[in-house]
Parts: sequence; C-alpha cells; structure tokens
Amino acid sequence: MCGRYTLTNQDDVVTDLQVALDLTAGSEWWRPRFNVAPTQLAPVVALRDGVRALEMMRWGLLPFSAASARHALMINARVETAFTRPPFRDLAARATTRCLVPADGFFEWVKRGKQAFPKFIHPEPRRTIAFAGLWAHDSFTILTGPPNELVAPIHDRMPIVLPREAWDDWLAPATEVASARALLRVPATAGWVVEPVSARVNSPANDDAACIAREDEPPPIQGSLF
Repeated sequence: MCGRYTLTNQDDVVTDLQVALDLTAGSEWWRPRFNVAPTQLAPVVALRDGVRALEMMRWGLLPFSAASARHALMINARVETAFTRPPFRDLAARATTRCLVPADGFFEWVKRGKQAFPKFIHPEPRRTIAFAGLWAHDSFTILTGPPNELVAPIHDRMPIVLPREAWDDWLAPATEVASARALLRVPATAGWVVEPVSARVNSPANDDAACIAREDEPPPIQGSLF
C-alpha cells in the first residue's frame, strides 16, 4: 500500500504537469508537504472541461455511489482489480476520473519486533513524479501494484509511479481502457534510493522537514537475554 508520501518542492509542478491552477481550491497547494497522510487535502491533477487543472482533493476516495463521507477511507486501489471491480472500475475506465498525484517520494515501514522503522523511498536527485490515481467527489485514491526490487524487501505493495512519457496518455480521453491499463507497470529502480528517516513521520500531525531527516536504525540486539 501507500499510506504516506511527500511533495516537498512545488517549483516545477505547474510546468512539468502542464496544468492550469484552479484558484477556487485555495492557495495552499504550493505549501511543501513532508508527510501527506490519508484524509488530508493534497494537490491532484485532473481534467476539467478538457483542461488539466491542479486542484486540492482529499486523500481517501469517496465513490459516486457512496452515501456519505464515512466511506472515504479507500486510500489505495489495487491495479490488479481496479479495472474490473467496483467501486474503481467505472472511474478507471474514464479519463475524466483518472488523475495524476504529484509527489517526490513515499514512505514504508520495516518491522523489527514490536517496532516499525520508517523508510523514505524517493528518486535521487529528488524531482517531481506522478502516481497514477482515480478521483470522485473531490477525493482521490492512489493505484498500487507489486513492488520492484528496491521496495520488495520492505513491503509487498508500492504506488504506481507513471513514467513522464505516460502522463499524457493516462489523462487523454482517446486512451482506451486496455491502453490505460498497460501504462500501469512496476516502476524501474534506477535512480531511486531508500533512506531510514525519523520516527517523527509516524504521526500525521507532523509535516515538516524533520520528517525526512536521515536517522539510522539502531543495530539489532545480538544474542538473548534469557
């Protein structure tokens, strides 16, 4: 799964993703994010009347069929079933409900005993990337798939990171379902790194540069106390 991610530098987001700003969404889109968590607002790129718009949406999909916001906890959609099962099937089939989720890294946790140690997984040097997403009711979900070799030792899922050349096709109305599905591949590991970071990221209330400060794990305890 993908339960936290970052967007620490918005300088290139507008130009890289070729978007128009939806100013009705407020001005907070540009704020550096070091710990985006479910239920929080975050920038998303979607088609509005055929034009790419950068809007603030809530992370946690509220499907069109949902009766209330209490259902809005679907932060991830599995790529293996997103095109065949509700509630994601209809959203994945239409370019108007596909989206790009700007980011520059994400977190996973390694468990050792009762403790979990956060890892920051990101391209190096850090740059704008885009997760494949789906949206409805101004809320969104991030598509996930099997991990690549870099992430596999940490977790059995990872977000689908669309290559830059696929951004246009993912949002294009002319892209048919089979072609859209073919875009969702396991991302390459080249140019990416995994860094141990501060446990400060464990709390969604924390959203500052200290969340991605490198902090090595303590060495495992050797031998037994008994």
